[in-house]
Amino acid sequence: MVLGMAPLACAQAQDGAARQAAMQVQARYPGVIELEVDASDIERRIQRVRERIPVAPGPLTLWYPQWIPGNHAPTGPINQMAGLLIRGNGQPLHWTRDAGDMYAFNLHVPEGVDMLDIEFQYLSPTAADQGRVAMTPNLLDLQWHRVVLYPAGFDARGIQVKPALRLPEGWRSGTALDVAQRSGATEHYAPVSLMTLIDSPVYAGRWFKRFALDDKAAQPVWLDVVAENPQALQADPKVLDAHRALVHEADKVFGPRPYTRYDFLLAVSDVFSGIGLEHAQSSENGMHDGYLRGERPYADNDLLPHEYTHAWIGKAWRPRPTWVPHYNAPMHNDELWMYEGQTQYWAVVLAARSGLWNHDYAMAMLAQLQANYATQPGRQWRDLHDTVHQGILDFNSKPQAWADWQRAFEFYNESTLLWLGVDARLRSLSKGKVTLDDFAKRFHQGGKQGEIRLYDRADVMQGLEAVQPGGWDAFIGKRLDARDGGAPDGLEAAGWELYYSEAPNLVVADGEADGLTDLQYSLGLKAGSDGVLQSVGWDSPAFKAGLAKDVTVVAVNGLAYSGARLKQAVTDAKGGTPVELIVRQADSFRTVRIDYRDGLRYPHLRRIAGRADLLTKILAPRR
Repeated sequence: MVLGMAPLACAQAQDGAARQAAMQVQARYPGVIELEVDASDIERRIQRVRERIPVAPGPLTLWYPQWIPGNHAPTGPINQMAGLLIRGNGQPLHWTRDAGDMYAFNLHVPEGVDMLDIEFQYLSPTAADQGRVAMTPNLLDLQWHRVVLYPAGFDARGIQVKPALRLPEGWRSGTALDVAQRSGATEHYAPVSLMTLIDSPVYAGRWFKRFALDDKAAQPVWLDVVAENPQALQADPKVLDAHRALVHEADKVFGPRPYTRYDFLLAVSDVFSGIGLEHAQSSENGMHDGYLRGERPYADNDLLPHEYTHAWIGKAWRPRPTWVPHYNAPMHNDELWMYEGQTQYWAVVLAARSGLWNHDYAMAMLAQLQANYATQPGRQWRDLHDTVHQGILDFNSKPQAWADWQRAFEFYNESTLLWLGVDARLRSLSKGKVTLDDFAKRFHQGGKQGEIRLYDRADVMQGLEAVQPGGWDAFIGKRLDARDGGAPDGLEAAGWELYYSEAPNLVVADGEADGLTDLQYSLGLKAGSDGVLQSVGWDSPAFKAGLAKDVTVVAVNGLAYSGARLKQAVTDAKGGTPVELIVRQADSFRTVRIDYRDGLRYPHLRRIAGRADLLTKILAPRR
């Protein structure tokens, strides 16, 4: 396997001139930046920042981080930064925003000034329409990239920062950073590089609890939980056992742990905005209030497995195009089908193997994925590989009107089916002797803790060929580039096929418990408890009747809307009577008739006669 490339060596042959220029940086910045963040103003959600940056006289550019690892896009929230004041020797210094780079602040450091004192505020969103709500009266997610300026032209690994964070009185926190000292409500952390700092968020809260998942190991693992109330910290032992099993099942797949210690940072809250973001020694996770008690919904129970898998895929081992030496150079997303796609495959597998999902739920989830991509019309014009650019294209982060036609972040879930096909084919070609587990362990061998190793597509293909010859570049390339609308073939290769019945599967039932009515594979729509259409499928019966997302269904066959009445209307329509709806769009009302007669349809999986059942083996625990 070709993994002997020098750590962080970065090929630039295919990079644009601007990216190449941004890669030319000095290795080390002289001195240590002092960074103090006061996050105690939880009522107004204002984080007050003070920095002291050692400087030399002359021109200076300060950057606000723009390209955030794991976001795969220039998402740095500079619009939420305000009140910037820069002083030298106590005197205000004039700064100007760079005309060609909104994330760059230019100034001239006068003679005699060797230290800049900087102040600004990060205005954490007070509501979801402003951005991610990461600060509530009871908990906080402090992401350092939101509260720092740093000197341009230097490798982020060579900029040393001495950080400190003031929390509300009585709050406790979890982070991968080392706490050097606590002074009242302020935590002073040991100095680290800017890269390590931005890769080490802090979760803090009024109610906090740390659970040991594997604290006796040489590289221990913890689950650090903040909550809106103390009841949310009452964990069901079976739930904790599943998280412990997750850690050990990942060991079986990947081998040695690439970190010195690891903290799952978890917020359990129905107010805090959901998140899943990977880091080298921790991850940011947001789940619902009843998660630790094992309460539904279960659909997102693959979140922690996904982010944990990134400790190997994406952090310790990274696609070469994604690597940049700082946060203000464009990242290239060409290989997210590996970075995120194989990660999501392992998330599904590890959720099943660990017990975060039971077997039936995992099968229902795969049935949902297969049905979605078997019927998604956008696959006729937009291939899987093109979707890796979605984070950059989706600059306004707004929901799509026609999601199945436009396509979005499919490199997560559709790649799950791609890698399932790879796993099944490995098993078939080797007569059961080789699996994707073998590839993962071999591919991720030899790394040192704290080291970043880079790979490209050729390395992945050579790694697959090394464990089992199979013409992998052509096999995977065909699936990445397909625009034929054909159904993914991974499940079939694993011995299972899709079929539909009138009984909702477990994933649909989970979603409908909150009032959703899921008729995606019959009428081609999903409706909320209030009758508002949350989605309408392109070219579906609902589409052909003139319906669209955000239209409100007022009545079904002459009666006031309810999900049960809509389902009954679909069942009754098998006799030949169209489904008649009164709908409202803005201030207009109209009647629409949906000519659909095939009854309720929900996806399920069944065995293919005469085929080996590889899927059951793939999902079975290894411990």
